[in-house]
Amino acid sequence: MDSNELIRETYDQVAPSYDQDEADQVLRRRLYWFVYESLTWNAVAAVLPEGRSLRILDAGGGSGKYGALFAERGHHVTVLDLSPGMLEQAKARFAQRGLLPRAAFEVGTIVSLPFADGAFDLVFCEGDPVSYCTSQYREAIAELCRVAAPGAYVVLGVDNRQSYFLGALESGKKAEAMDILLTGRATCPYGLPVHAFTLRELEDAVDAAGAEVVEIFGKPILFREMLEALGAARGSGFDPWEARQEFLALQERIAHEGYTTAGGHLQVMARRR
Repeated sequence: MDSNELIRETYDQVAPSYDQDEADQVLRRRLYWFVYESLTWNAVAAVLPEGRSLRILDAGGGSGKYGALFAERGHHVTVLDLSPGMLEQAKARFAQRGLLPRAAFEVGTIVSLPFADGAFDLVFCEGDPVSYCTSQYREAIAELCRVAAPGAYVVLGVDNRQSYFLGALESGKKAEAMDILLTGRATCPYGLPVHAFTLRELEDAVDAAGAEVVEIFGKPILFREMLEALGAARGSGFDPWEARQEFLALQERIAHEGYTTAGGHLQVMARRR
């Protein structure tokens, strides 16, 4: 089974329950994803123009969580994913919100996109799609930049090598941690191989693809450590969920103040030349 088939099979299996257990997650996990998704979306929303409908590619868009946000704002979204099961979840999400007229759905891989050069006014690829490309991540980034119009934003979410390295060390997997540090080869929570990036790798790959990095930031930043520090500062009775907006504001601040590699993931904001 090649890597695309493995990814497709994994996500087809998890698709029916992919976004349905959030209310039952423990508080810290709920808070983590609230912060992660807010940091992701806020950076993108800040560059969306007012009063103009964009052609947007949500590449590796899965269940359409972010794609639906674009469509709700009046943009036309093409959701592309390897997993037909995930795309069925995306279609159901769009249909429930009355957004199907603003959407198209494609089964495909980001290494070989079935679209013309410059076909989209914004390209969004969040989560692990680029990291799943492992040895082909440069080709994937080149394709994502190719289908962006000149001057258009290309937004990429990828795995952070430092985070994977420290996570392996904390789990007692010291030899594995060393391999991650030197090669970037790692395994995601679903057991799939991923490439975890350094900042230099990202900058070089984006530059080679014909785009200019505007910013790379981490998300979330030192999540566990910051939450513990905030709890200690606020004292007894501290409720992390009730304080989520305050915590998010702190995360927004430090995410853009040089703490990039302390993030669990990295978000690239680039523009095609």
